[in-house]
Amino acid sequence: MKKRFLIVFMILCVFSIGIIGCQQKPETPAVAKQEAAPPPPPAPPPPPPTGTQQTPSAGEPSLEVKSHIKQGLSYVSVAKNANSPAIFNENIENSINEFSNAIKKDPSYAEAYSNRGVAYMMQKKYNKALDDLKKAKELKPDSANIRYNLASCFSLMGSVDYGLDELDAALARGFSSYDSLRKDPDIENLRKHKEFRTILEKHKVFIK
Repeated sequence: MKKRFLIVFMILCVFSIGIIGCQQKPETPAVAKQEAAPPPPPAPPPPPPTGTQQTPSAGEPSLEVKSHIKQGLSYVSVAKNANSPAIFNENIENSINEFSNAIKKDPSYAEAYSNRGVAYMMQKKYNKALDDLKKAKELKPDSANIRYNLASCFSLMGSVDYGLDELDAALARGFSSYDSLRKDPDIENLRKHKEFRTILEKHKVFIK
């Protein structure tokens, strides 16, 4: 009797375990996360359009501008040595045209304005000369030659005080053409002023 009860008990236990095992849900396999695809590389910049011209660096004139300046200075040289008013006038006009062409090509080139201003001074067109020289000074205030040319223009116009100021500025920036200080007829009005020697001595310039 006991043996039969034990057998029945064991059968019931096995049956119960089977039922419990059937009721357990199988584990759902974990779904692997998909990594986001990396963004596409940025598109390369478009190539520059063909036919563009590189802008010359500030203060460095192009060869064409230099050619106009060189030709203009050659006309000035001929005018200075002209033996007739007709030759003088023709060459000064030609020089002004060359300097004007340089300015059209490079409006920021100070020397072109300064040279044209000197040409106008030779024509005794002092107001035009003054406008050009002021523009040159605006573009290149530390140029000793431009400041000297401006002093010369003021001297010829009878504005001695302004001329002395510009002469002082020219010497402060290294103007060293002592022969011009001695003999240049354009600054004769400055040489006559008592402050002329004072300015020279201030900059340790001693001329006879």
